[in-house]
Amino acid sequence: NEYKSYLSFSKTMAEGESVKVAVRVRPFNTREKNMNAKLCIRMSGPTTYIKDLEGDGQEKDFSFDYSYWSFDGFDDVDGYLTPTNSQYADQKKVFDDVGLSIRENSWKGFNCSLFAYGQTGSGKSYSIIGYGKNKGIVPMYCEDLFVRIAELQKEGPKNTYQVAFSMLEIYNENVFDLLAGKERKALKIRQSKARGFFVQGLKKVPVGSYKEIEDRMAEGTANRTVAATKMNATSSRAHTVVELTLTQKIAEGGANVTKTSSVNLVDLAGSERAASTGATGDTLKQGAAINKSLSSLGNVIAALAKQSENPGKKVIVPFRDSSLTMILKNALGGNSKTVMIAALSPASVNYEETLSTLRFANRAKQIKTKAVINESPTDKLIRELREENEKLKKMLEGGAIDKSMIKDDDEDDLSEEEIQARLKALMEENEAEKSNIEQEWKSKLEAAQKAIQDMEAEKNRKSEMMKSVPHLKNLNEDEQLCGMVVHFFGEAKEYKIGSKDGEPANDIVLSGLEIDPSHAIVNNSSGKLVLLVGEGAKVYVNGEYVTGKIELMHSDRVLFGANNLFTVINPAEEAAGAKAGIEYHYFTYYDAMAEIQNLGDQDKSESLLQEDLAELAPMIGEVNAMSCALDKKVKFEIAVVPDPNLKRKTAMVSMFSYLTSCTYLLPREEFISRKYKMEEMYQQFINEDESWSSIDPKEDPFTEEESKETRLGTIATSLKSLGYLIEQEQTLAITNYQGASLGELRVEYYPCKENGTIITEDDDIFVDDPDHLVGQPLHFQLKIPYARGISKRFEKIFCRYKFFLDNEYTTTATLTGANPDFKFSKQHSCTPVTDQFVRYMEGGSLVVEVWGTQIPVPMKQGDSRTTKQLMAANFNPNQTPKLLMDPEKQMILTELESAKKRADKQQNKLVKIQQLIDNAKDSNATTISVEQLQEILNSNTASMGIAVAGLLAALKLNKNIKK
Repeated sequence: NEYKSYLSFSKTMAEGESVKVAVRVRPFNTREKNMNAKLCIRMSGPTTYIKDLEGDGQEKDFSFDYSYWSFDGFDDVDGYLTPTNSQYADQKKVFDDVGLSIRENSWKGFNCSLFAYGQTGSGKSYSIIGYGKNKGIVPMYCEDLFVRIAELQKEGPKNTYQVAFSMLEIYNENVFDLLAGKERKALKIRQSKARGFFVQGLKKVPVGSYKEIEDRMAEGTANRTVAATKMNATSSRAHTVVELTLTQKIAEGGANVTKTSSVNLVDLAGSERAASTGATGDTLKQGAAINKSLSSLGNVIAALAKQSENPGKKVIVPFRDSSLTMILKNALGGNSKTVMIAALSPASVNYEETLSTLRFANRAKQIKTKAVINESPTDKLIRELREENEKLKKMLEGGAIDKSMIKDDDEDDLSEEEIQARLKALMEENEAEKSNIEQEWKSKLEAAQKAIQDMEAEKNRKSEMMKSVPHLKNLNEDEQLCGMVVHFFGEAKEYKIGSKDGEPANDIVLSGLEIDPSHAIVNNSSGKLVLLVGEGAKVYVNGEYVTGKIELMHSDRVLFGANNLFTVINPAEEAAGAKAGIEYHYFTYYDAMAEIQNLGDQDKSESLLQEDLAELAPMIGEVNAMSCALDKKVKFEIAVVPDPNLKRKTAMVSMFSYLTSCTYLLPREEFISRKYKMEEMYQQFINEDESWSSIDPKEDPFTEEESKETRLGTIATSLKSLGYLIEQEQTLAITNYQGASLGELRVEYYPCKENGTIITEDDDIFVDDPDHLVGQPLHFQLKIPYARGISKRFEKIFCRYKFFLDNEYTTTATLTGANPDFKFSKQHSCTPVTDQFVRYMEGGSLVVEVWGTQIPVPMKQGDSRTTKQLMAANFNPNQTPKLLMDPEKQMILTELESAKKRADKQQNKLVKIQQLIDNAKDSNATTISVEQLQEILNSNTASMGIAVAGLLAALKLNKNIKK
């Protein structure tokens, strides 16, 4: 039955040739539980539904080949997550649907590709790799692969089966071989008509078991960690491609036939909020995509989908736009059977990211590929490779060049240099393939296994040392990369720490930003570690900026420079602490970065803000360090600002130019986009490539156009009075991200009738409880008459705001001057009032942003200070991100004024009741009409307590009140 299942699936793929797409939703994680997140995903059959619980409440649906529900409906049985109902999809279910097809197609000789896509933490690794007994697709496929090879080899030596492994990373458009060890350098992507795109010089190693594949993946991951620190790279924003090549040499009908299948396992960079924009091809400032590869992938998928919808129409597919899309051309538009698994977060707080993932997957399912079996007689294959290399050799020696061998028909003409490079690369690739076919595989496999044994021995040696020797262990935002870098401190020795430029040579060499040649010294005296910080070196211990000498204790967090973060492990101290009942708290990367940035004073309930701050904090240190290295005269800081409806504060980044004294507030997404370009420039700088210094100012991520409009400050006004149909008139301070006042803004709103007539006291309309407005129409006029006291540094000033569920901003006129008269007025209507709108008035606030342009103030003539010196002049190592304004204080003042007006209304009711009593007394009446009283009171809520008290007072004077 199992074989019938996968044969049926394989047949379907062969006939349809479509990319198969599966989505899978995981359970809530700890962060989401702490935030009391709501479930926004549901599934029915192959259809996935997502609901915007924190927005308009609308539900969208997407249909895929498979929608896997792994949110609940399982029990942990001896470590394996076992289904308790038919809806839950366990690891076996996913493998049976997806993994079996990859297995059978690879044995048939088809190329196969498996994509994992989704935001960081959405569960990609669980589906692809798994953990413990819950093995993912890759280990289950690999184990099955070698089991089948072992069974087939029992039939005799007439057939041979070979598996090769390679692992590469794409970061900032550079391709790196993760098995190259210390010889890390960017590899070139070459092209031939027969092969398509290939990576020149990529190392492919023979493997004989899944254990060897695991070891090679661990090797690649370790190399990736060291390189990430050196390159200032953020691992979760790099793509990883693992390739397994299965070669079968089979004797058929008296001839030898070679079948080759490449299985690509692609872990795409985390598609966070930033990446969700890039994935659709949108661009941010200066056209710098948040992640060029991911952006290009989105464009390629869009073009391929369009091509599938219009088979007869020629569509240009931009594969050459990025390294990732070139490498994956076969997987997406060529010779491959392709499957994508999109991992989903179930939490409402991740709605936007999850919706972006669903849209990406929905577009991918429309792609069609044309897979063929890679099969050829062995002797013929060797002969063809030899003949092709003879042709290439003659071309390199000056013969006539057949360009069709090295370029596509639709590709532009190539330079002479590029032609020579492609000819040479193709020749090397052919030679390597011919060698693989001719050479004795057994000897190559034995050599590779010997290298793995040596690595295993070194790994065991380190493991033993870690049990007794004090050491530093690295922390990384990607948990897979934590603990990959270890530095030991042996007994009675002084360990010098610094860059490769240290003289004499340092015992521990660190790479990365802000590492000095003589950065620090660690002395181990009888198991006691003492750190001595070098003069001017940047070192933080447990979040505190330190100078001089300090003792390091077990579990301390130490940051050297901008991005070398470690935790101290002292086995003897840990053991002594355990005996004394001490429980050590082991910090994550984000915990450690948060304490460095003094984030502990922020409101712990605002988990999303905490997350953004913890993410941005290390980035700020890195970009400031790059600014110093490149002497860009720019400083970056975190700014905490309220969002337009004040549901939560949000993190932004301020960019201050020392050259112009101008400050610009950058949204998180734009800042991350700029950071990618900064890293490219910094890499050029350390590689002594001077092209970074001649970049067009419009493309420079460290600069901004002086005429750019920027948010100068903000005010917030409570809408509570509106729920009682009471007008509000306020003059509020405009404050910038540093808390400084930039002037005042007048904001007014008046309840009105549909025709715009303002409701006054004479209309005698009063609401005791905003809930009574539900189902009724509500109209009001919002006015922004003027601003006063604006600095002469600013011009072209305007205000903007979003009201309730507005998607677009409402904007005032643009004026210049210290006291602009906007004379702005707009009528807003809610017909009818809903419960959601009542909650918005009671707990929300209208945030008005004040925007303008800045007039540059140049640095003083003769000021030759470097960026590092300028930053040092006002350096505060323990600076806390500042709140743009104190909206709570402003709202309290607004609500006090609103409460006073409500009290005045109540007083008016008492006056009217008293008038009724006085009139009754004057006319010697002994009764008061109930209808008259009801007309005045018009409510029986607790808020009428004052009025009722007045009525009781009247009862003492008039004993005979009619029922």
